[in-house]
Order: sequence, then C-alpha cells, then structure tokens
Amino acid sequence: MYLTQSNVIRGLSKQEYTMLREMCQYSNNLYNVAVYTIRQHYFDTQQFLRYEKNCHVCKENENYRLLQAGVSQQILKVADRSFRSFFRLLQKVKSGDYGSKAVRLPYYREKGGLFNLILSTNAITIKNGFLTVPMSREYMKRHNGHRIRIPVPDRLKEKKIKEVRICPMYGGRYFKIQYCYLENPELVKTSLDRVLAIDLGLDNLAACITNTGTSFLMDGRKLKSINQYWNKRKARLQSIAAKQGQKTTNQLCQLAKKRNCRMQDILRKTARYILDFCISHQIGTIVCGYNRDFKRGLKLGKVTNQHFTQINLSYLRNTLKHLCERYGITYLEQEESYTSQASCLDLDDIPVYQPDAPYTGTFSGKRVRRGLYRFADGRTANADINGAANILRKSKQNFDFEGLCKGLLDSPLRIRLS
Repeated sequence: MYLTQSNVIRGLSKQEYTMLREMCQYSNNLYNVAVYTIRQHYFDTQQFLRYEKNCHVCKENENYRLLQAGVSQQILKVADRSFRSFFRLLQKVKSGDYGSKAVRLPYYREKGGLFNLILSTNAITIKNGFLTVPMSREYMKRHNGHRIRIPVPDRLKEKKIKEVRICPMYGGRYFKIQYCYLENPELVKTSLDRVLAIDLGLDNLAACITNTGTSFLMDGRKLKSINQYWNKRKARLQSIAAKQGQKTTNQLCQLAKKRNCRMQDILRKTARYILDFCISHQIGTIVCGYNRDFKRGLKLGKVTNQHFTQINLSYLRNTLKHLCERYGITYLEQEESYTSQASCLDLDDIPVYQPDAPYTGTFSGKRVRRGLYRFADGRTANADINGAANILRKSKQNFDFEGLCKGLLDSPLRIRLS
C-alpha cells in the first residue's frame, strides 16, 4: 500500500523560494494550456483528446520547455484525469445513473496562480539525504545552473519513494512537500465478530460503542473552540484588509495555517485513538454512520451551522478508513437516518429517509434534554451512544442485543485529547 508524509519546506534561500514560485506558476500555465487544448477539441469534434496527442501538441508550449519533461508530463496527466472523470459522468447521465446536477467541463485555474509540481519516479533524485528538484536546461540557464536541494526526512531514507509533490500554499507564502512511498500492510490479530460503531457529532466528536458492552466518547469541544477563535479573529482581520483594498494578508494566511494544522492534529489523534482501541480489544470491524449531503441546507442556527459545516468530519472518516486498510481492519459506512430518534433498547424499526416521503411514524423513546435519551420504560442513556448503537443495529453487523445494552446503559468514558 502507499502512504504519504507531508512536511513544510524550510531552510531555503530567498532565491530558491522565488524559483519554486516560478516553476509552480509555469505548472499552472501548462495545466491551463492542456485544458484549453482538450476543451477546444471537444467543442470541434465532441470527442476526447487522449493524453498522447495532447502531449504532442503541448510540447511546443514555452511552459512545457521551462519545466523538466517528467514534471510537465505529470501535469498533463492531471488534466487528462479530470476530463476522463467528466466523460465518465456523461456516460452515467446517458444511462440514468446520475442525479439531476449539471455536468460541467473541467475549467481553467486562476490566471497567474500556482499549481503543484509532481515528480514521478524518473524525476526523483535523492543523494546524500537531499532531494534535488528537477529543472529543464533552459530554466537552469536563466538561474546560472543553481539547483534546489531539499532535505529528506530520516525515516524515509530507506523507503521506496514513488512520487513527490511540491504544493504551494496560500499563494506561495510557504510550500509543502509530500512524499508518497510504498509500505507493507501491518496486519494485526482481530476478530470479525467484534464490531465498533461510531456516531460523529460536534461536542461528542465520535460516540463509540462495541457489541461486547464497551462505550466511550471522543470530546470535540476543543475543535469548536479552535474554530470559534478562528472565525472571530478572521472577521476582524478581514474588515481591516477590506478597508485597505486587500483580499488577503499574511496575517490571515498565518491564522488559517495555524487553525488547519491544529484541527488536523486533533482529528488524526482521534482516528489513531479509535484504531488503537480496536487493536487492543481485537475488534475487526468498524461501522461509521454517514449521511450524504447531510451538511447542505442546515437550519440549526447560525452558530451551530458555522461549527458543523466548518469542522471537517470527512477528514476524520477518511483518516480512519486509511488506518483500517493499513492494519487489516474492515471499515464500513452506514446510512444513519433516524438513528438518533429511534430507541435501541426498545428495538424500534429504523427506516431510511426518503426526501419525497418522510417517515410519519413514532418512536418509543425521545430526547428529554441535551445529550440524554429516555427509553419507553423510563431508563435514560447518552443520546449519542444510543445513536451509535442504532447505527450498529442498522448495519446488521453481528448484532448482539445483550452485549450492546451493556454499553448503552453504562456511563461512557469521555476522552479528551490534548
């Protein structure tokens, strides 16, 4: 399997940072040239211009020659993949498998913007612990043969690196470098009969319950605090920038960078804690609740809407999914409509939401206050744990009612990550 390590590029000279920005601008221009060529061919013939022919046309462009040939070819392949996705969507529209959304042609990137530099295996040169950024002869002549050398992390020196991406961030104010390398899966001993269900939220970022009678809550209030501070500070800085006629400033970019790093750190630690729990308890299956488009059209109030739409729960799901693949644990996503309303203890039926025919029935229990669910017999439990238990019921993955009730009626442990 492939893993990726991301680092911020540090320690370069002012000239070297300027060279990186120039090459990223050539990359952006070349991508637009490739998109223009494919779009015009489609308008003229209603057919797809394949990569080989497009590459032959774009070779004459100045931006292609200013970048190393391997890097230029990777950029053309990115444009090629974008249009392949477009044509696959057209096929789905014709067969009736696509929704009512309009299918749009891939469009151009912003003029004068920056795009990634993608280095495939033939363009990666690592010597004495340093990666040499590939350049064309024409570009090196402009800079008197000066080369850019980036230190490679020690933990990657023995790895087989398959691809390197240099990504400009916030208009080239700083750069990230991503190493994609080959790694063998680290399979662990687990039992498929043991299942963990997850209900994602805000205050309780992840409510988790197992079919063996264990439950815990991952605290999400730290994420809300970080997000609230970011919005408050950003509003003030944006008002100042607007008075000066600027769209963005260094302070705004630095604030966004810090906020994103802190959010990703907590989400990754949360995914790692859940995975370590599964490994230590030999749990072989994770079921995560998910509703498609569940963030669209929300009317929960402007404060709750702000938190819910800006906290990237899909990042947590994807991180957890990749960790499960790495350690040989089965990861499933379950449609979770009505799981928060139905009573797990009373074994209520859990229907699937239909936009044109909403469910009109009643459930045995209800939420009596924030975070507390009351069952038909008067007993109470954590509302999010009840939702996670219903997700497990709905998935029909080794449902053990007795074991589930132990975790449902127990007081869940709240986990706070620093």
